Amino acid sequence: MVLDLPTHIDLPEQAALLNFRKLVDGMETPYMAMDCNLAIVYANPAYLASVERRWDEIAGRYLFDVFPDKPERVDAVRKIFLETLTGVTTKLERQEYRHKHPDGSISTKCWQCNQTPYFDGSGQVAFIIQHAEDITEAEKLRRRNEAISLELDHRVKNVFAVVQAVAALAGHNSNSVNSFRDDFEGRIMSMARTHDSLSRTDWEGLTLRQIMEAELGQYRGFEEGRVAFHGADIKLNPRASQLASLLAHEFGTNAAKYGCFSDPNGRLDVTAWAYPQQKSLKIEWKESGLQGITAPTTTGFGTRLESFMPNVTIEREFEDDGLRITIRTVLLETPLDYLE
Repeated sequence: MVLDLPTHIDLPEQAALLNFRKLVDGMETPYMAMDCNLAIVYANPAYLASVERRWDEIAGRYLFDVFPDKPERVDAVRKIFLETLTGVTTKLERQEYRHKHPDGSISTKCWQCNQTPYFDGSGQVAFIIQHAEDITEAEKLRRRNEAISLELDHRVKNVFAVVQAVAALAGHNSNSVNSFRDDFEGRIMSMARTHDSLSRTDWEGLTLRQIMEAELGQYRGFEEGRVAFHGADIKLNPRASQLASLLAHEFGTNAAKYGCFSDPNGRLDVTAWAYPQQKSLKIEWKESGLQGITAPTTTGFGTRLESFMPNVTIEREFEDDGLRITIRTVLLETPLDYLE
């Protein structure tokens, strides 16, 4: 079959053959008709509105001249249309194409189409009737739900991995079942607080200040100005927020037992520096107002937890008036993804 573009089409006469016209003109879904040469001989208002064309712009024109595409895509769609001309109803599933708007801008649309053969009085296929459905928004929603499902699966696996690591690490540092239970419960509660905070932010991540305030809020009530945060308030990604919260929980718990929160004169200053050019982040946890601080003789949970974060280095300095902890890590992206 030769697909030559007709030199002339008497549109009223052609349209008269389409006895469904009065029906489909008022429909809200797009309908279009092509002749055996794949030239457009009819389009209802809904179709014209969807493709943002006037009837005089597409009338009688070869379909792929009106809507050009890559040769391989044109060949695949043409094959479907030629199959329809044999008398078979065909379907085009989720066809994405680049749509050029009248202002020259381009967007991606997604259509799903059914092609029905229209027979003349002699039983020959005279036209192809295409019922098109613009599923662009539905396709976006489908892909978004698919991405959310994959992301949820990823997050749940991450949470399980962290819980498993916390349980294993806590077991090494517990002298009894009761000690393990109490410590493990505190850490799980810390993770639950962070999860709740992340939910309220649509899982965009938490800032360092938000993490510190959530984990140290129970200690700041002692005195006004007991805890201060300085410097860059960097936002961390969800997994990084979860692990940073665990670190803050451990540091805070130790400070309550042995450090600045165990002494009325104790004070905590947390300072953060971001170095975008070096792609690095530095955080300093400085406890002061203390006396007689000495380094522990055993390895605690916090030190073991650091082994779970390969891109993070932590240094401790026991000074005359307290403890200084320096944390360094790598900036990969924003929100920071350094713990992935």
